[in-house]
Amino acid sequence: MSAREGTGSDGVHALSAADRLEIAELPARFCHCSDYARYEGFADLFTADVVTTLVGIGEYRGLEAQIRHARDTRTWTQGHAWHVVSNLWIEPTREGAAVHYYMLGMLRTGADDSGRVNTTGRFVDHVTRTPNGWRIRRREFTLDHPTTPPDLA
Repeated sequence: MSAREGTGSDGVHALSAADRLEIAELPARFCHCSDYARYEGFADLFTADVVTTLVGIGEYRGLEAQIRHARDTRTWTQGHAWHVVSNLWIEPTREGAAVHYYMLGMLRTGADDSGRVNTTGRFVDHVTRTPNGWRIRRREFTLDHPTTPPDLA
């Protein structure tokens, strides 16, 4: 029996090493697609009905809302925003997996183009296996210092 076929008494399927690698790449690929304005890549990251919740602030519903928010963020920051993710761990769930990680939002500021951390918080991406691979179906972002983005104000 392969690791993917194994099911625990709680009904949760074990994840293979290949599953874990594909899942772990989702947050990193999101950062690159968002930071380099490669929005067409979002379709390979999210389900069409994805919901991103900024805990206590609001939600972005659907793939187009994710793309619109990324474009708006690029406009607000004049294209000088970068995402950094760390401390990633993957927890198998009945629906697929929960991907936990920290996010640092960097902005290039100042005359010397130095960067500063502008946003920090914790993400949980709830991912599911689709016929085209693993995709993020739901995201929860808990900001350390909640700030409402202009498009949710």
